[in-house]
This record gives sequence, C-alpha cells and structure tokens, in this order.
Amino acid sequence: MMMRSVKWLLISIAFIVFLLVVGVVAVTIMAVQKAPLVASTAPTQLDGADSVNELLSQLQQAFSHREEGHQITLSETQVESLVGVLQRALPEFKGLVNISPIAGTVNVTYAINDTGYYVNASALVLPGDSLRIEQVQVGDLTIPGRFLLRFLERTVNSYTNSQIATIALSRVERVTMRSGELTLDVGRLDQLLSELNVVASNMAVSDETELQRLSAYYLRYLSGREIALSNKPVSLIEYLREGMARAREQSDTPQDAVLHNKAVVLALAVYVGHHRIGTLVGNIQPDADKALKPRRGAVLHKRNDLARHFIISAALELLAEQGMSMAIGEFKELMDRGNGGSGYSFVDLAADISGTEFAQVATNPATAMAVQNSIARIRSELEIIPPIDGLPEGLSKQAFTEQYQRVDSEAYLQEVNKIRRRIDLMPLYNRENVSRSNEE
Repeated sequence: MMMRSVKWLLISIAFIVFLLVVGVVAVTIMAVQKAPLVASTAPTQLDGADSVNELLSQLQQAFSHREEGHQITLSETQVESLVGVLQRALPEFKGLVNISPIAGTVNVTYAINDTGYYVNASALVLPGDSLRIEQVQVGDLTIPGRFLLRFLERTVNSYTNSQIATIALSRVERVTMRSGELTLDVGRLDQLLSELNVVASNMAVSDETELQRLSAYYLRYLSGREIALSNKPVSLIEYLREGMARAREQSDTPQDAVLHNKAVVLALAVYVGHHRIGTLVGNIQPDADKALKPRRGAVLHKRNDLARHFIISAALELLAEQGMSMAIGEFKELMDRGNGGSGYSFVDLAADISGTEFAQVATNPATAMAVQNSIARIRSELEIIPPIDGLPEGLSKQAFTEQYQRVDSEAYLQEVNKIRRRIDLMPLYNRENVSRSNEE
C-alpha cells in the first residue's frame, strides 16, 4: 500500500513538473518572435538630448519644493533621448514612444544575442486620475495592465522592504496627454523622498565589502597627502601617483592589484571627481555630513573639467556595464549643446574615453601590476590622456548638426576615431606592451 502511494506521488510530481516545463516552453514560444517590433536607432533618438535639460530642471524644482504639488511634463523627444543613451550602451535594446491626446504607447525590442529572435513588448498608457496601463503585450501574450501594476507594486515593496512603490503611484494625481507630450500632476514628494531613505537603509549591505573598505582607506590616505592641501590646482597624475604607489605596496598578486587599483580609482572619483559617486560605492566617507575634498581641484591639461571627466568615467566603467561610461559621456556632451550648456566637446569626450581605457587596463589581471609600476613613476599627463589640440569643442546644437548631423555620421565617427588613434599610440593603453612589461 505504501509503495503504491509513493508511486502515485512520484507520478503526480513528474506530471506537475511536465506541465510546468510545457508551460514555460509555451510562454517562451509566445513571447519570442522572429521580427523586431522597434527598428529605431540611437543616433536619431539622441538628436534631442539637449531637451532633457528642461526635464531635469523640472525634477530639481519638484525635489527642492517637496512640500508642494508640481506638474512634470515629458515630451516624446525627452523620453526617446533617454532610451537612446540606453541603446547606445546596450545595442540589443531598442525603444520607441508615441504620445497622442487619447493614449500613449511604449514599444521595446530586445534582440537575443546571435539567435535571430527578439523579445517584443508594448504597453498602452491612458490619461486619467492615476497612472493607468490598459494592457501590456509581450510577444503574443496579453497581460492586463492593472494586474501588472499590482504585481510590480508588490514586488518592489517586497524587494525593498518598504512602501516605496505604493507611495510613488499614489503621488500621481493626474495624467494628461496631448500630441507628443505627457503631463503628470504629482502631489507633494516629501513622504516619497523620506521613504527613499528607508529603502536606502533597507537595501544597504550590512557587511562592509573589501572594495568598500579599501576605497574608504584610499580616500582617507589621499586626503592626508600634502598635495591635497595645495593652494594651486594639482595635476590628476599626482593623485594617481600617490594612490598607485601605495597600492603597489599592498599588492602581492595580480588579483590584489586589481582590487587595490579599483579602490584607488573609486576613491579618487569621490575625492576629486564628485562626492556623490560615493553613494554608488557605499559609506566610505569618514564623516557622513562632510565629504572630503581637496583644497583645490585636480586638473588635466590645466582644466578641472577634464580631470573630472577622466576619473568619473573610469569609476563608471568599474561600476556599470561595459560601454555605459562612454554612452553617458557622449549623452552629457549632447545635452550641453542646448542653450546655457558649454556646447558639445570632443575634448571632454577624449577625457571620457581615456578614463574608460585607464579603468580597463588598471583592473585587468594581466596588466594591473604593470599599471601600478607605470603610474608610480609617471612624469607627464600625456601618459594617461592624449593631446587635445585640434579637437572641436563648444559646439552649439546648430553647429553640431551642420557639421556632424548625428552621432553615427561619417564626419562624427572620424572625430571619434581621431581620438581613439591618439589613445592607441599611448603605451599605457597598449595591452600587449603593458602585459609584456608586467612579465619583465
């Protein structure tokens, strides 16, 4: 009798597993398609990157006056520009937004690598007294919008151990649309911002990571060096020399060198780049209420902005997906083309790409120790950043469009290739030479 019961139990379990497998396969087949839903290109979407400045201004106003209600207006151009920078970093992803007076549609496509298949999804958003998603289509699957919103709300709340999603949705008091534009009437944001602090506390890693500990150590170490007290701007190579020399003393293996080099880069990004980078690393400031910073900023080619571009791009390369730092730097320059911006700068882009290259060789096990040796005895800024003579900068949107059209044009790519050729001539970024130096 017992054997028969066990037999039927095993048969039942096998049948349930079979149904689950069949269900997963069926859902996958229905969700995956052979043709992309979206064919838009990032360069076209990035044409309106400068319009994002207006959106950022609205958000800053809402956060600054958090005890008041606000209207936040998003245009198709702004949303697609943000989608464009994501696509620039993740070429497999494409997105398209359309807003009409009666509804808004969001279409996205993700290409499954080297398979010829795509995951297509679309959502229909309706105007009303709250955020209303009528339905979501994933391939041939149709999901009710209300169900998806409730699922996402509960999932986010559960994952963050907070009520952040519920509060965020409740802040949307009205959604109105007109051709090419969506306006959100949002309530006071003080409760939402307070809940964000709860989320940050709940999501914080209780155990300090080794990278976080070392980044805090190098931040304190560099802030205590004599160069940090200089009344004159100090070249970034001086800070790198101090940090890498100390890292070399602490590194017995290539793996040690990788970890210590990462910590030096992140500490410098916080110290001479921007203190808010520290929020991406963890609690590394000795005093949470007063961020450490040098008496005068670091410079490259006698410019503080280039030092910041270099070291922040290096940090982003370590913290984000590969290629994201380049996409962010490029997007920042496109935003600067608008009124009030500094204009598009290939000089800044050269600093961004150089910082990315530096992060890659400094954290590659094959080259990390050689980079420590090279930087510890560095003598010239031209060892980490190429000459900037002849690189255009300060281009308004009109001037940029007239000369380069878009970021995939031949003229634009020629300028980028000019930067890359200069970087390729630099021994530090020639991985074969650096690896050989490491072996010697």
